Amino acid sequence: MRAIAMHFGDVTVSARLNDTAAARAFVALLPVTVRMSASAVGICGAAPFRLPADPASVHRGWVNGDINYNPGGGWLAVFFDDEENSLRYGDQLTIGRIAGPLAPLHALAGTYDVLIEARV
Repeated sequence: MRAIAMHFGDVTVSARLNDTAAARAFVALLPVTVRMSASAVGICGAAPFRLPADPASVHRGWVNGDINYNPGGGWLAVFFDDEENSLRYGDQLTIGRIAGPLAPLHALAGTYDVLIEARV
C-alpha cells in the first residue's frame, strides 16, 4: 500500500492506496492536481486521467473514508459520509482509504484544486 497526501486548501489528509492495477497506475501519475467540489457525502471531481479498471473489481457503494475512481464517468471521489445509502451508486472502484479522522473533510465547502502527492 502506497502512502499519499491530499491537500484541500489548508486541509491535508493522509491516505493509503491499495494494491490494484488502478492504484498502481494512479501512483505513476503523482503528483497530480484534480479540481474537486465538496458535497454532503464527499469530495468529487473529474479526473484528468484514465485508470485501468478490472470489471471484477467495480462495485456498488462505498465505506466512509474510501477513495474511489468511477471508470464510466471518469471522476475521482473521497467519501466521508452516507455509506449506509451508498449501494444505490454503481460504477465504483476503490483505490484507497483515508488514514485518520474524517472530520477535517466534513468541514470542507466549495471547490478545491486538490494536490495529490506521494508520501515518502
